[in-house]
Amino acid sequence: MGADDCVRTAVFFGGEAMKMKILSRTAAAVAVLLAAGVSQAATITASNGGSVIASPATVGEDDPTNRSIEAFNEIVGYTLLADLAVDGGVISAGTIVDSHMIFLNTAGSTDVTATATFSFSERIIGIMSETNGANMFASDSFLGGPVTYVAGGNYGSNRGLENAATDFVQFVDLFTIDVGMRVTEPGDWVRVVTVSAVPLPAGMLLLPTGLAGLAFMRRRRKAA
Repeated sequence: MGADDCVRTAVFFGGEAMKMKILSRTAAAVAVLLAAGVSQAATITASNGGSVIASPATVGEDDPTNRSIEAFNEIVGYTLLADLAVDGGVISAGTIVDSHMIFLNTAGSTDVTATATFSFSERIIGIMSETNGANMFASDSFLGGPVTYVAGGNYGSNRGLENAATDFVQFVDLFTIDVGMRVTEPGDWVRVVTVSAVPLPAGMLLLPTGLAGLAFMRRRRKAA
């Protein structure tokens, strides 16, 4: 269909073509709202020595490395298919969650002690920090999101926090935690699970409502 055909079609349908144009714009606006909802669902703010990095493609032995505590986003808007084990309990199946990783992982066996504060845009509902990293390993495949976790080397042992005064996760409130880590080899990793903000925006309701209105208009025109 060429440009002239498009013009003729618009003229032929008149007001109905205008309504279709409005619906098209509504659909585009909804797409923007959905994209905004996804990006906002995984917001992390770092302070007191911490920082936020882009999600790495892979994580493994000395990959990536740092000398201060960093965080990155994992999955967004994931519906748990089974109960999820976290420190001190479980998150029920069916809960829609976002996942984030906090870590200190120096190159080789460099000894570093660091602290940081991380705030999340959504409420924290679970932490995985056990020394052997069992809960993290069990959830890497579905909470990792864009990140591929590669087991091997020292990365496969004592992935979580050791029982030491320098290793801790303390809640400031339901959205914020203070974290302390000391590493030589291997690194320290903590997974944070938050409630997801992915549910459809209210604006999404405009699209089916508009389509229903158009269908009613067509039925009325046919009856006439």
